Amino acid sequence: MGKWVPCGERFIVGDVIRWTEPIWLESAKKRKGKNTVRKIGERRVTAEVVAIDARDYVSLSVCACEIVSNKEGRLLEPFKKKQVIRKKRSTIGKGSGERLKWSEEGARSLAASKFLS
Repeated sequence: MGKWVPCGERFIVGDVIRWTEPIWLESAKKRKGKNTVRKIGERRVTAEVVAIDARDYVSLSVCACEIVSNKEGRLLEPFKKKQVIRKKRSTIGKGSGERLKWSEEGARSLAASKFLS
């Protein structure tokens, strides 16, 4: 398997990235007009970047997903392989985003310059 390098929010279409994100449970009880939300676990997602829109939403095709923490012993479902999900770029950055290094980093630089110009 290739080498993972930290990328935070800096990735392009075609990159394979991974990050950790919390799993939240929204309570059915309302408290002072607000729903209470609590963190019940975490998952590690590995996905390929399919598209990035102008509002910084990223479309991703899931390659792998695993539950890394389960605080309540509930059945937590990971994302399914090849499932397409959308995330905000900043969400991935908050989860210590990493990207899989391309075998030919020079080709990635050319691809990145196309998207950034």
